[in-house]
Order: sequence, then C-alpha cells, then structure tokens
Amino acid sequence: MKKTIIILLSIIGQVVSAQEYKKINSSKLIYKKNGLFAKNSISITNKDGSKLPMGFYETTIEKAPTQFYISSKGNVDGLILNYYSNMLFYKTIMKEGEWQSDVYLDSVGKKTHGFYKKSKNIETYNNTLKIWEPKSLLVFSHCYFNENGKIYKETCSGSGSSGNAIKKYFYYEDGALKTDETCFYYRKEYDSLGVLTEQIDYNWKTKEIQTLGYENGKLAIKKIEFDEDQIWNPDGTITTSKKTHKSKHISKSYIIETKYYPSGKIYRYNKNGESKEYTEDGKEVIYTQTIKGDPEMDNETEASVDEDLENKIYQSGAIEIKPSYPNGIDALYKFFHDNFITPEEEGLQGTVYLSFIVEKDGSLSDIKILRDIGYSTGQESVRVLRKSGKWIPGEQNGKKVKCLYTLPIKLPLQSK
Repeated sequence: MKKTIIILLSIIGQVVSAQEYKKINSSKLIYKKNGLFAKNSISITNKDGSKLPMGFYETTIEKAPTQFYISSKGNVDGLILNYYSNMLFYKTIMKEGEWQSDVYLDSVGKKTHGFYKKSKNIETYNNTLKIWEPKSLLVFSHCYFNENGKIYKETCSGSGSSGNAIKKYFYYEDGALKTDETCFYYRKEYDSLGVLTEQIDYNWKTKEIQTLGYENGKLAIKKIEFDEDQIWNPDGTITTSKKTHKSKHISKSYIIETKYYPSGKIYRYNKNGESKEYTEDGKEVIYTQTIKGDPEMDNETEASVDEDLENKIYQSGAIEIKPSYPNGIDALYKFFHDNFITPEEEGLQGTVYLSFIVEKDGSLSDIKILRDIGYSTGQESVRVLRKSGKWIPGEQNGKKVKCLYTLPIKLPLQSK
C-alpha cells in the first residue's frame, strides 16, 4: 500500500510539473464507467476500442475539461483532474484503471468531501450462528471535511447497500473520535477528551435496545427498552407484529431504567413507571406514591400524609408549597455562574447533582454530591451552594417543614 501511494504521488508530481498535455477530441474517445467496485472501473480508449499510447491527455469529458494519464499498460492511472469554469472541481485517483477515490474541492481548492474505497471491520450478521461478528468488508467511504480541511464525518456503505450507511464516524475539530456507530448494532459517543459518554447496543437475541450513559467514565444510567409490537430483522428493518393487536392481548413491552451513584451502587430503579429509590448504603427509600415527571429530579412526587411534621423530611414535590431560592432558580444559577471556579480542562462538560435539606428556617444542611464529572466539580458546587444564602422553606398544612431537594448543575455554566 505504501509503495502504491509513493507511485501515485510520483505521478501527481509529474502531472503538476510536466504541464504538457496532448489535446484530444472527446468525440474520438470512449469514456466508460463500469462501477466503482469493478476491477477496471474507469476506462478511456480510442473510438475503435484500442488503447491510447502512454502519456498525459487533455480533453472534455461529460462537459468538464479533463486531464488524465495513461500508463504503459494502456490503463487510466494516477490522476484524473476535472475542471469547472477554469477551477479544479474534483480529482480522481486511479490505479491501473481501478478507481481509488474522488475528492471534491471548493472555489479556493479546499477539500469539501470525498469518496474512497476502503476495507473496514464492520459488525455483520452471521445467519448460521445467529450472531453479529466483525468482518472485513470493502466499502464505499464518504468523508466530509470542514473549512480547515479536517474530516468531521465519515459514512461507509457496502457495494450492494444502495447508498445506505452501515458504519458512521463523527469527529471533533482536533480529529478525536466523537461517535462510532455500526447501524443496527451499536453506537458509541465520546467527549472531547476521548472518554465514553454513551453506548447504545441492539440485542438481536432478546430484541432489546440497551442504552448506557456514563459520567466521568463511570456508569450513571442504564436503560433497557423492549417493544413487543416491533420485530427487528438482521438487515436492520423493523416490522410490526400482528399478534399484539388482538383485543385481549396483554403487552409484554417494557422500559427498565436504572441510575447509579458514582460508587456504582443503584440510586433508582424504574420499570414501566414503577420506581424504587435507594440510599448509597443500599437501603430502600419508601414513598407513598411513585415518583413522576423528570427522572433526574426528585421534585415531582405526589403529596403524602404524615402527622409528624416536626421531624419528617419531605421530598420537595410531596408538599403543598415547595422550597425555593429567593428571586427564583435562575437567580441561583446566575450566582453559580458568577462564583463557580471552572477547572482549566478543555472540553469539560456534564451535570453535577447535589442533594440537600432545606431546613424550616431556610438554611441548608446535609449537602451531598450525588454525582459529579470529576476535576473537583462536586466539591466546588458544594462550596458555591454554601455561599448562596438561605432559601424560602417549604410548607405543609400551613407549617414550615424540612425538605429534601435535588439540584442539577450543568457545566459549562450559562449566565441567565
């Protein structure tokens, strides 16, 4: 491969430096495309089918001024340069008649996108073993470039896939991998530091979709979805089951969501809306009704009745008047924006979660870090929260009560 590249670069150098092209009328030529994956994918011959002598040629092909090179074997080799309005529009690299790549350029000569023939290891379905396994495939790769000429997206399609991508990659500005996806098999997301943030797996045996979310490299959430109405096929298509439409049928579909503390212990388990919550030492937290609404917040619980108003600690959503920050939550986030010392770590982003008790006098106690994103972001969040002052306490049955509150702090902080 290295030798081939050197040869091609050598030919490119000749094309640039020689500048001596034999002009030939396109009416005397046969320009033929046999498909990008054909052994002789592009051929240019005389009208009678005979091979052109070795050398550089200039003509017009498909209304585009074109320069190309014919090797000693009579095949198109090296470069085909296509011009549009005296501007180099795209260049094709050939290897003895076999297509290697097309690269398209903008008005100032910068790469915008390109097509390449590559071998890629791609997860494919083994119908005999009924499993997915990596296999080296010759694919049609489509790459997209930003204004600096760096690749930001690549999609790969098989020769018989009708243009449908079976493999996708997305990249950050510095070239680091952002997303790796094999369609109908898995998808992986990375932050700018190369740390895995999310992975989606398609389980063809159980017909489940599993989503794993990570924060600071640790598993934070796992979600498993199964829809009995959908039948997944190995080619990626989804058909609808007719059995589930019977009137007396009881659906077996489900969604299971599990959230974790940074220690790896379960924080909350939810299946089809029925939820259980645990302290970090594994004890179940008992509520009278299921937590609803935004699963990231503990502030949407239906009201419960308890006569011991003096000592009970309520969920903030379980009381008549919820605790609040003076002038509203936006004022609190502005306070964080103005006082939070952000770590000098490029690309740092994520959400820190704190829990605390708003006492009956509005002071805060028992502040805990439920989850952070590293680099002391949890400790810094606690420091700023302690400086933020007293809250307006919650009320139940006309009396001020203690209340447990969960606060998400999204980084980077935005000024409200």
